[in-house]
Formats: sequence, structure tokens, C-alpha cells
Amino acid sequence: MQNSLSRYLLIGKRWIWLLVLGIVVCGSSTYIATRLMRPTYQAATYLILTVSTSQSAYDNATAALELQSTYSQLITKPQVLEPVASKYHFTLEQLTNIVAVKPQSNSQIIEVDVTHSNPQLAMQIANDIAQSLTQFSITRLNGIVQINVLPAIEPTIPIRPKPLTDSLLGALVGLGLALALIIIFEWLDDRINNPDDVQRLLGVEALTIIPTLSPEQRAKSVEETPALAEGCRILSATVNALHKQHACKLIMVTSALAKEGKSTIAAHLASFLAQSGKRVLLVDADLRHPALDHHFQVDNRKGLANIFFETWTQVELDGQATEIASLRVLPAGTLPANPAELLQSPLAQKLLQHFRETPDFDYIIFDTPPVLPVADAQILASYIDTTILVGDISKTPRKLFAQAIHILRKRGTNVVGIVLNKSQWPNYGDIRDYLNNLQQERPKAHISFLSGDEVVRRSTNGNGKPPDVTTLIMPTTHRPQDD
Repeated sequence: MQNSLSRYLLIGKRWIWLLVLGIVVCGSSTYIATRLMRPTYQAATYLILTVSTSQSAYDNATAALELQSTYSQLITKPQVLEPVASKYHFTLEQLTNIVAVKPQSNSQIIEVDVTHSNPQLAMQIANDIAQSLTQFSITRLNGIVQINVLPAIEPTIPIRPKPLTDSLLGALVGLGLALALIIIFEWLDDRINNPDDVQRLLGVEALTIIPTLSPEQRAKSVEETPALAEGCRILSATVNALHKQHACKLIMVTSALAKEGKSTIAAHLASFLAQSGKRVLLVDADLRHPALDHHFQVDNRKGLANIFFETWTQVELDGQATEIASLRVLPAGTLPANPAELLQSPLAQKLLQHFRETPDFDYIIFDTPPVLPVADAQILASYIDTTILVGDISKTPRKLFAQAIHILRKRGTNVVGIVLNKSQWPNYGDIRDYLNNLQQERPKAHISFLSGDEVVRRSTNGNGKPPDVTTLIMPTTHRPQDD
């Protein structure tokens, strides 16, 4: 129930603009339209039937009630309306359209309503119809029934339009239309709505959830964004647990489409694995749009692509050093014109075998192009046993996730799960609040950047005692979520 409520809250937050737009547009347009309409007035005259054929009052009242229906029908007959229509130069049809007869139940009263844009004319027509019926009753029906007339008075308030009431109804109609559109859009929406959908619809695990970052948060280091840091720690811990169960030295990080944040996630995963004491090589295998050289500020003149044009001894296969001692980065290098063909060459197979057998690293993480637009990731999937899919759940339909997973599995790699990136799910607000409060309660630290294996953050108390807080440093890098 909590998940359902959270989902409805998210839907409401996402579509509140449409609800407001529907109410404002329909309500205001109805108000303006009704203000421009010509008002219509209604004048009412009342006819009271009395019969005096018996000495019994009860019998007379009963007879009048029985004749009420007959006289109600007579009012709209041509014999009654024609004299009035001729007087005001109306056709019989025009006059009939503005006259309404309403017999009052269980009474001897007949109400005759006349509607017109001219209130005085409506009053006059109503009274003339009553007089015409009285005259008809006397001349044609021998005056058996006496008709007492309560004459109409000139109306001052129009019966329509009523701008305020009509605009309120218009606003309700706009709200209804907006809700109908939201239901249609949500029914057509193919995006992942909650973590349970991942396992239920895609058959893989949601490895971690990364929240949407504001521009201010993107400019900060990872440790200054607690929700991001903890999401990456969860992913790192999950990978370590998977490695204990099934050795997964080579890990490919990819996405279904571009701009889903795969390079950023790959960089954070490699950094946190290195912080946990693992020896990690991060390889930029995106030979079309590399990003890791910007993340870690390393030299991109020689890298993975150069291996295909130069001898292995001319390229450092163990990558370049970073601020984290146990993390090295192998950039993409000089971009080739035909990356897909190079990745299918025997040399590529030999290179991947070298990475698999090298004892220098515990993990080798490959940041690859997206799966669906180009063939590169599909080719690498046939060499790499383990794959992590990164998904921008704010825009990517789940059918594309399913398609990417199907392709990767068909190539022989094990898709261990999805990193749900750019989450706006409200049920993680409490988690973010907890992490932010925890960060504010931490003791202040004096930061000193050390080299080699001493890359740590130390808090000092000035009395020579060992520091009471020690945290590994994340490199301060450019971290756009769209890499």
C-alpha cells in the first residue's frame, strides 16, 4: 500500500501542471465566454384553476385537478398561441420554443414560463398567453373552469448565463479532462514505476537506486552528496558479494541508450571498489564518445584504441594512475574510424584474454557504448562474463530495457542487474533526509591530501592522538549524470 501511495504521489507531482492547466484554461475560458453571451430572462405567470359545478369543495378541487393536464396541453395549442404570436410578430414555432408549461403536482396551479433576452417582453408574452387561455376557455369551453391569473412580473436576474457558476462547472470539466489525459498517458507510459517492476517485468535485480542530482549537487564531490555516495557504496558492496559467489573479474557497464549515466556510474563503481581495497582497472571502451579521461583528468593520447595500431609495449595496458592508489584508468586513446570491426578482430580477443589472466587487478571494469544504437557493446558482451546495465528511469521505456537485456544475454554475458539512475521516487526522500542529517552530524575534518597508499582524510584533535575519523578520498571530478 505504501508503494502504491508513493506511486500516486509521484504521478500527481509529475502531472500537477496538467491539472492546473486544465482547471485554469477551462474555467477562465468558460467565464469569458459567458460574460460575452447575451443574458436570457424568464418570466413566469401562474394559472389557478377552479371549478364550481358542485356544492362539495372536495369534488370541485378533484375536478380541477383532473382538468389540470387538459389545460396544460391547451396552452401550447395554436388556438391559444396564435393570437399572441401575431401580436409580437413571431411565428408559431418561435413562440412555442420560448414557452414552457409546468403543471404543479397535487395542486390546481399551472406555471407558464417565457424566456427571452428582453425581460419586459418576456413578462408581457407570459401575461398575454394567460389572457389568451382565459379567453379561449370562456368562448370555446363555456367557462366551465374559471382561471385566476397571477400575473408575471418583470425579471431582473437572468437565468443564464451565470458566469461564476458556469466557470466553476467549466473548471470541473477541465479537471475531468486533465484526469482523463493523465490516465491515458500513464496507461501508455512504458517506464519503470518502482523497483518491484524491475524483477517482475525484466527478470533482473535492481542493484541500486541513484537519485536525480541538481546542478549544484553535480558540481560537488561524491562524498558531499550522501544519497549518491551511499547508492554507489551499495553497488560496490553488491559487486563484491557477487564476486565471492561467482568470480566476475571483468565487468561491463553499459546502457540501453545514450545519455543514461553509464560512464558516471562506471567511474563511481571503480572508485568505490578501489576504496574498499580492491585493485581496479577502469577501461574506457567507448571508442566513439569517450568520457573517462575528462572524469579523471588523464592523458588520452594513448589508450585502448592505440593497441590496435601500435605494439603492446608502446601502450600501458595497466592504465594511468589516479588520486586513488589502487585505481588506474586506461583511456580510449585515439578514436578509430571503425571501432566495431576492431573489437571483432583476433587482437581484441587476445587483449581481453590478457585482461582476464592478468594478476595485477582484482576487477577490470569496461565502460562501453550503449547497447541498442551501435554494435560495440554487443561485441564486447561476447568476451565479458558480467554486465551491469545503467538505466535512466525518467525517460527510457522498459521495453527498451528488456530489448537490451535480451540482446546481452543472447551474446552470452550475465546481466546481473540494473542501476536505476535519476530516480525521483518519493519513497526515497526519507533515505535522503537521513543521510543528509547524518552528514551534518559528522565531526568536522581537516583535509590533507597525501600521496600513494596514504590517500586518506584525517580529522585531528591537536593533542597528538590518533585521528578519530578516517575516510577514503573520492577524486574531485566532473560528474555529469548524462555521461
